[in-house]
Amino acid sequence: MKTGRILQANIVLVSSLGSLREQFPEKRIVLATGCFDILHIGHVRFLQFASQQGDILVVGVNSDSSIKVIKGHHRPIISQEERIELIAALRCVDYVFIHENIVADEYIFSLKPDVFAIGEESVKLYPSETKAAKDIGARIHIVKRIPSMSTTLILANLKSINENSDNVAPIE
Repeated sequence: MKTGRILQANIVLVSSLGSLREQFPEKRIVLATGCFDILHIGHVRFLQFASQQGDILVVGVNSDSSIKVIKGHHRPIISQEERIELIAALRCVDYVFIHENIVADEYIFSLKPDVFAIGEESVKLYPSETKAAKDIGARIHIVKRIPSMSTTLILANLKSINENSDNVAPIE
């Protein structure tokens, strides 16, 4: 898949997830998913903690259309092409793909990871993901959230700055 001018070999199609499992039968594969809109330290730490759980980290990045359903019509801020390129560039990430579904069940069944890494807030929001992971025998690794860090908080802070300052250009 070509994104911008850079061709990154670690960006894969959803249809190739099953072949990743076949390609690395002896490796411990970890799957982590998320929106990753406005990449921040919480995202990086989530992925670093996830990568420590195995040999290969595969990351599913929500598509623009799925984020609109999850977060609202004003999101995402960063396009899926740019978000996937950012995630693919992280040293701890081995493979990355864009997914259209809100939940990762289908990708869990396709990849059959040894570990499914999930943020603690997502366990209650998406119970079908942990069920799918259990169904295939994957260990579920829950990553604690950094309480003061999220894209939503960043956007709220920017909006507050914009509303309280005459020197800042309006956020659209």
